[in-house]
Amino acid sequence: MSKRQRTIFFGIITALVVLMIVFIGWHFHRQLTTLFAQFNSRSALIDRFQRHQPIDMLTFTLLLIIVILLPGAPVSVFAIAAGVCFGHWTALVLNAIAITVGNFSVASLLPEIWHHPSQHSTGRLYQDLLKIRHPSLGIVLGYAIPFVPSTVINLAAKRLIHSRARLIVLCFIGSLPTSALYAFGGDLALRGDVKHLIFVILLAILLFGLGWVIHHDRHKEATLN
Repeated sequence: MSKRQRTIFFGIITALVVLMIVFIGWHFHRQLTTLFAQFNSRSALIDRFQRHQPIDMLTFTLLLIIVILLPGAPVSVFAIAAGVCFGHWTALVLNAIAITVGNFSVASLLPEIWHHPSQHSTGRLYQDLLKIRHPSLGIVLGYAIPFVPSTVINLAAKRLIHSRARLIVLCFIGSLPTSALYAFGGDLALRGDVKHLIFVILLAILLFGLGWVIHHDRHKEATLN
């Protein structure tokens, strides 16, 4: 894909994301304004607000998939927002579906639109993944690290995993930890449940450690060679 084609592609995707955000924001704000007049209890208000129609869930899922197509886009912010808007269990399902489909699409169908990552921390992770002894495990762990641009993992997945059936399974398994983290984190933050939110934050710190596991596996390979 040429530079001009890439610019047009990302321009269209960005415009679509902005339009969907405006529509969803307007729709949810209207619902929330109506509910404020009906409920006095914070807990009851949140429970009712998080019960949305299937079309709302579908729209948000499509938004999250499209966001994943944009390199560097804050996917985690939208996935956390899903926990706020839909509650933890529903958001977990929506996040897992969207992240799996989005990452699979990028890694499998759209490799030519991405540039190679620059030489910084995510670039190092990309190099570690390419030299890891256990590619499938590395891709799953890479997807499971929170707040890491999925572009890096998708590029590595394209290089390492050649079976689409295998790739979509790895995308799904790897998406589960972050999907749960974002979904529960968003819901707990909205409800002000500090005790359980601290547990989610500690879990996120532990998941960050997966980057060390990937790096360590690479060095073991280098030692063996």
